Amino acid sequence: MAESIRITSMSNQIIKEVKSLNNKKGRMKAQAILLEGWRLVKDALDWGAKIRYFIVSDSFSQKEGLFLSKMSNIKTVQVPDELFSRICETETPQGIIAVAEKPVYDKKEIFRNIDKVIALENIQDPGNLGTIIRSADACGFDAVLLSKDSVDPYNPKVIRSTMGSLFHIPVIVAENFSETLNELKSNNILLAAAHTRDSLPCWQADLSGKVAIIIGNEGNGLSDKVLEIADITVMIPMPGKAESFNASAAASILIYECMRQKKGSEKNKIC
Repeated sequence: MAESIRITSMSNQIIKEVKSLNNKKGRMKAQAILLEGWRLVKDALDWGAKIRYFIVSDSFSQKEGLFLSKMSNIKTVQVPDELFSRICETETPQGIIAVAEKPVYDKKEIFRNIDKVIALENIQDPGNLGTIIRSADACGFDAVLLSKDSVDPYNPKVIRSTMGSLFHIPVIVAENFSETLNELKSNNILLAAAHTRDSLPCWQADLSGKVAIIIGNEGNGLSDKVLEIADITVMIPMPGKAESFNASAAASILIYECMRQKKGSEKNKIC
């Protein structure tokens, strides 16, 4: 049976570790991430995340004692409600935080079996990244690829925005983004870059096969180097007056278009 302890001080080493996981340096050092909230913790458990320990408030412990008893193999740290509120990032804490090990993926194995991937260059907004991961998961993509200068996928705001999808789909950070794109290309994956100039409307491009949709930075778009590597560039026609979609909206539309085309292709084969 795992240890269960009670802590009442912010200066306790465990509480300090939990606070450190709100920044990238702390997550890198501990190789751990924070999962805050009842739904996110349950989803992580359902998908086999490796939980190091729980932090729970007194009130959560009183209400959810049965759940905690079922998790008796995982260390539980109980704290007063006021202390729990101080270590949380959310405005309305739900009384439970899990400290989990960072997921580890075999990039070569994933790339060997990949069919559809969303590749993101220098995405900076946590909400955008979380939404894109969630869209990719919803539409059956195999992976999300990130350039190393993008926002950390294990930023707590990213994790909350994914609504659990972070545990359903591999997110791989590429040390060299352009080299990784060329690796995908060598595996016969079409590199389709989102670009507004001299590009095919997305529904005219053939995105039904093995494809990587490439989305650029929120303000500057894709780099010239990535555009040179791309096989095709695609755009989303906008008959309205808006200048552009934001990165997560554009990515979600193109992700859905890939799924729509693939389903249509499969239907035609059956017919």
